[in-house]
Amino acid sequence: MGKERSEKEKVGGGEHNKRNMFVSCVVMNSCAAELKLVLTALLVLCSIATLFQILPSRFAISASDLRFCISRITTTTTTTTTTTISPLNSTTTTTTIAPLNSTTTTIPLTPSPPSAQKDQVADNGVIKRVFNPYGSAAYNFITMGAYRGGHNTFAIIGLASKPLLLYSTPTYQCEWVPESSSASNSTFSTVSYRILPDWGYGRVYTVVVVNCTFSEAVNGENSGGKLFLEASTSGGGDKNLNITDRFEVLNESPGDLNMSLFSSKPKYDYLYCGSPLYGGLSPQRVREWIAYHVRLFGERSHFVIHDAGGVHEEVLEVLKPWMELGYVTLQDVKEQERFDGYYHNQFMVVNDCLHRYKFMAKWMFFFDVDEYIYLPPKNTIKSVLDSLSGYTQFTFEQMPMSSKLCLSADYGRYYRYIHAHSLSSFTLFLFFCTIEFSFILARLVSSSQNYKTGLFFFFSSICAIYIYIWVKTEICRFIERSC
Repeated sequence: MGKERSEKEKVGGGEHNKRNMFVSCVVMNSCAAELKLVLTALLVLCSIATLFQILPSRFAISASDLRFCISRITTTTTTTTTTTISPLNSTTTTTTIAPLNSTTTTIPLTPSPPSAQKDQVADNGVIKRVFNPYGSAAYNFITMGAYRGGHNTFAIIGLASKPLLLYSTPTYQCEWVPESSSASNSTFSTVSYRILPDWGYGRVYTVVVVNCTFSEAVNGENSGGKLFLEASTSGGGDKNLNITDRFEVLNESPGDLNMSLFSSKPKYDYLYCGSPLYGGLSPQRVREWIAYHVRLFGERSHFVIHDAGGVHEEVLEVLKPWMELGYVTLQDVKEQERFDGYYHNQFMVVNDCLHRYKFMAKWMFFFDVDEYIYLPPKNTIKSVLDSLSGYTQFTFEQMPMSSKLCLSADYGRYYRYIHAHSLSSFTLFLFFCTIEFSFILARLVSSSQNYKTGLFFFFSSICAIYIYIWVKTEICRFIERSC
């Protein structure tokens, strides 16, 4: 009797164990299916997020597009415009605009130019340069600076519309107006000629250097006067239309002109004119560059640095001691970014520096802050330039820097085009792919009732993922240090 009862209990217990095993398998299978569905959805979302990073930016909706749509909805008034343009040889040009429910108004086609702004010096010693545009649509001319080159010659540096220069023949004429009407020299003009330093590189705007040379000395009595530039489009696309913009480019107050500047000994032996600095400059590299060249050029040297957005606070802290010692002049030229020119309008900036300081130095140098002047052994900068005193211009041969002068951490070839955010997106993608693979593998192993093996594979995959993420993070840090 007891034996039969024990056998029934065994049989009953076996059925109970089978029933529990069946329930656990059903629960496990249902949970695995739900987890698989969730992870599959996450995998799809991460794949879409990764795909969006590859798509070009033109699919994005900008703020200007939204403003355009809103303006089209909110615009309720209309105007009728009638434009009357006289031929090329006519003297009057007017535009008649008839607004809705208003009287007819006559407005000149070419309004008077705005008053020219002047450069300003900030409290920290930085010279903020000003760019004055003239004209409409694509500006006819944009001035950066005008400088006297002698008793009767001037140079005007600026930008002009490249399509206008490409499809037309714009002309420039200079006019000198004395400050006092009792001056011996009356108002007179001269036809000027233009120089295009970056022709072939310019974009919407190209650099133009206008030379004005008069037949006699200007402001010889030092009584003051103003220099005006007349920029004429000479037709452009419409040969029957000629628009001329007349504006002031230089103002000499009475007694300010120092004619001895053109014949006296220069203040500096060597003067450096730098190209516009932009991007994320390294303050450590700037510190070693300026220290190296100050020592190379000596005490009678000066450095003109142009900031196009690259002189951030840390770089400014590096330059401040040199500015206080009188070795560095920092000019803020970020405003020129408004005008689409070649390479941050580099040719305009260096030409402005040339004409601005050419009477203040014996030699002028033009190179970048990632370049170093190297002299042969047993030579100095003075001995090399004394041997070239018979020349007015020379160029340096550019050679790669010796690896012995570089940091050992910078040595080697690295794939610097891989960015951290790209690696992170790719890591997430692989992360969810690996989890999905782990669940599939666990399901296959669980079918043979080997749960321990399935869990082992699952947790092993998780550990491998975290090891991969750690290795990827270290690679990203190493790439950032190498860049």
